[in-house]
Amino acid sequence: MLISTAAWRALVDTGLTVIPLDAEHVELQRGAAQTVLRVVRSSAVLNPSDIAALRTQHRQPVLLIVPSATPAVRLAVEAAGWSWLVDTGRQVSGLLSMAGHPLPIGSREADAPSRRTRPGRVPWGTFTLLRRLAEHPWATQQQLAALAGVSQPRVSQALAALADQGLVHRTPAGWDVTDIDAAFQWWLHAYPGPGGLRTLWCGLEPPVKQAETVIGLLKSGDRERIAVSGDVAADFIAPWRSPRRAIVYAQTGSDLTSAGLAPADEDDATLELIVSKDPGVWPCPTARSQPESMPLADLLQILWDVSRAPGTDSDEAVRHLQRALRERRERVRRSPVA
Repeated sequence: MLISTAAWRALVDTGLTVIPLDAEHVELQRGAAQTVLRVVRSSAVLNPSDIAALRTQHRQPVLLIVPSATPAVRLAVEAAGWSWLVDTGRQVSGLLSMAGHPLPIGSREADAPSRRTRPGRVPWGTFTLLRRLAEHPWATQQQLAALAGVSQPRVSQALAALADQGLVHRTPAGWDVTDIDAAFQWWLHAYPGPGGLRTLWCGLEPPVKQAETVIGLLKSGDRERIAVSGDVAADFIAPWRSPRRAIVYAQTGSDLTSAGLAPADEDDATLELIVSKDPGVWPCPTARSQPESMPLADLLQILWDVSRAPGTDSDEAVRHLQRALRERRERVRRSPVA
């Protein structure tokens, strides 16, 4: 995620209202002051020349999040009129530019250097193809391109990469997952998460009721896409345990205090609102009809979210959901229209 739980909590504790506008932009409000910032996160230690290069790429105000920052880097960021946060994983500090006024965040002690690494681009298309094949065995490349929303050349490249790992294979009828259980395990270990912006909330109502309330709030703002994942979604597919946290994906975030929720820490959260960077979290275009009050996310997304759900029995919850998804897939494979 571009903004970690610790960083979001540090912003909230400063008296800010944090509203994700999309997967890369956030609106910060404090009293009458407000600002919209593009969130740029780097796992590498930057230098002033890196800041100069970033200024040529981004013409709008930026919130830069880094693992450490030298005084020279801070000065370069502030000279651009930008905001910065140092997020070490244990401590968050920074300085925001709010309507031209500086707003300190946390302490100013987080200067420890870290190793310089630059992560590669996440292959969202490859992950989306595996999602679609898990639900549509024996699909052609043309069908997969339509289902995943990527070009046929990209489908060919992604299938080759998945085939090299033994996850998919070509049959006379089309492409299929080689071993669905192996694909489940690969997904749970390889999927990097949806990215984007995530906020945590808590409330007194059961998580299912909280999800319904948030969906109603988001729909009133004409959001195009909303999907529910995690425990709440799994309870619709294969009821097994009482949901402990709702996960709602949306194209645009919102301040959920109007829904009776309050900002929460990781341990206390009963609802997550995620503005995802991964386009694959939404259900397949040909997904079966869903509960009107509870639009469900992609099936593999639900599986991944259940795997990180709170509770000591999350592993058993994953196995229970895997069994239900496996049986659903087998019914599709045996269907004459599959």
